[in-house]
Amino acid sequence: MEGIIFLWVAWGLWIYTTFIMEKNEKGRFLYSFYLLCLICLFPYGFTIFSYEVHAAYLFLVLLSFVHLRHLGLRKKLYMLICILTIAMSYAGVGLIAIYDPVLMIIDPYVIAALLSMSLGFIFYSSIIKIRSLFLAVISGTMAGEIFLSVSLHTIGFSDAIGDYLYLDAASYMTLITIAWKAVHSLNALMSSKLSSNKGEIKNI
Repeated sequence: MEGIIFLWVAWGLWIYTTFIMEKNEKGRFLYSFYLLCLICLFPYGFTIFSYEVHAAYLFLVLLSFVHLRHLGLRKKLYMLICILTIAMSYAGVGLIAIYDPVLMIIDPYVIAALLSMSLGFIFYSSIIKIRSLFLAVISGTMAGEIFLSVSLHTIGFSDAIGDYLYLDAASYMTLITIAWKAVHSLNALMSSKLSSNKGEIKNI
């Protein structure tokens, strides 16, 4: 079923932010609210200028604009370059999947998600900038969805913008980001424990 990955990931993250995350954690309520809105909007869609657009996608676009407006001018320009790069690569993968599907060894949405994350890591390689990385990747793929749909529409194909398959791809990117953060945190924890053990040995 298309979109099932998105629903599982969204529900899992909502359970974590609502019941497991520390109550004094910054942004806990907003994360839970955003996730619940995405889940509620999942089945709905609208028609805008003859394009079918899914409601959850529109909500993600709105959230991206809200977060982008808080960036400084220099960061916005850098983010714009990253978003356009990811958008063009995402749309390129989508066009290749349509014109020559034999080249797609695995699901094209998985390929697009992995490629988008790889480009995001190039632009934002530091773990400190993980939020900027995720914002750039999500914004870039959403822009790529628009590029792809407009390109297909001009040649007579109709494709929904931000459909269930895209939401699944966004879920893959979310999981990759979380995994990267978890690996980095585990590595930092192991390094601190090794350092403390070395200090104890020296004291002996």
